[in-house]
Amino acid sequence: MKKKSVLALVSLMVVSAMFMTGAAADQGEDVRSFTLQQAVDYALENSSAIKLADTAVDKANVSLREAKSAYNSADKMSSAERRAMGLSFEAAFENDKLNEGYYKKMAEMGLTLAEKGREQAAEGVKMGVQSAYFDLLFAREKVEIQKSVLDSARRDMDVANRKYELGMVSQMDVLSYEASLETAKLNYAAALRDEEYKRMSFNRTLGLPLGTAVELTDALSHQQPPEVDIEEKVALALENRYEIIAAKGQSDLDKMNFELTASWYPDNTYVHQQAKYQAESSAYKLVSAQQDVELSVRKAYMDMMSAYDSIAVLGKNVETLQKAYDIAKLRYDVGMATNQDVINALNSLNDVKLQQLKAIHGYNLARIQFEASYGVGIGSAGGF
Repeated sequence: MKKKSVLALVSLMVVSAMFMTGAAADQGEDVRSFTLQQAVDYALENSSAIKLADTAVDKANVSLREAKSAYNSADKMSSAERRAMGLSFEAAFENDKLNEGYYKKMAEMGLTLAEKGREQAAEGVKMGVQSAYFDLLFAREKVEIQKSVLDSARRDMDVANRKYELGMVSQMDVLSYEASLETAKLNYAAALRDEEYKRMSFNRTLGLPLGTAVELTDALSHQQPPEVDIEEKVALALENRYEIIAAKGQSDLDKMNFELTASWYPDNTYVHQQAKYQAESSAYKLVSAQQDVELSVRKAYMDMMSAYDSIAVLGKNVETLQKAYDIAKLRYDVGMATNQDVINALNSLNDVKLQQLKAIHGYNLARIQFEASYGVGIGSAGGF
């Protein structure tokens, strides 16, 4: 009696999960349909992060305009003339930095970084949408696999019951199939819940209400990796990545500051040594950033290729285990295998199907990461 109550509870959980998944559509809510590119475009048009980055660009433009105005209106007197005017040493030094264009150059770097930051914000939005799109596709494909497992378990359960009625199998065989069926129900219910969460995450990424019903018109598939000149991609990254532009800009500024400081302060002063240290530190950070960026591009490429290679291997495994499952069923039908042999073969087949699906999902994410690693702008949606 207790066992029947547990089984009834499990069945109720499955039905409830299925009902909740379709609730939005049943309430007459419009279904939003997206290709991958449409999802990216929608997010780019509505992203708060990009709007904030636009404001940062406007702010940097104002700062540069004011810096240029100050530079153009600055006096062109020599250092000695400034000192003769009675300015303090520190004030005369700062005035010299203004006159030499140090602050104008700083504002120019600020605008460059703000503009690059906007590109980076757009790239981040694009990558977020792509990842969420693929995550939702993966979750829905997983639901389909778990549903096929559940359907198969139900068929096997029906066959086992009929054979038991004819005295062809033992009660232990029936109980084994029953346990497999209940496990399949639980896994299917879990897959439905995960799909629901991934749908809400996708909606959040696009800026839609979490409960919006969405249809994804692209499929979770994969293309052969593009032919890549990795050295060219590394060179692009070293030219375009935000980290490099920021590190180089800071290094140039600190070098200029040291040269100006050295013309005013002797090398036995703290100000001179501090400026020297800052210039050397920035130069080191630039080299370090270049190495980090190069490594990240090469690693992203390796990850993409490894993910692609695993898909073919797992495809072969699916074929092999499908044959093994078919043979196990035939052997069981003629009394040459046990029900556990069939269950084990089915579990192995379904496990490798899920692994293959994860590999395809992982490859698409790895390809997104590689395409973003050399920092050439948002481009198209990519993937597939």
